[in-house]
Amino acid sequence: MHWWSQQACEAAAEAQAADPSPGNLMAAAQVQALVSMAEALHRIAAALEERDEAALPHRLKS
Repeated sequence: MHWWSQQACEAAAEAQAADPSPGNLMAAAQVQALVSMAEALHRIAAALEERDEAALPHRLKS
């Protein structure tokens, strides 16, 4: 887990603990969903960078 995702989850949990209203529960769920999507996009970007770096020597030889 990245520092930014940990920070977002902790902030959402603190807000939910301070006021467990339905609105805060929904907000916490939305934060968790956004963090999950951001982490997935980060993994995709890292995989694409690795793929591109691995293909780079082949492009130079052509």
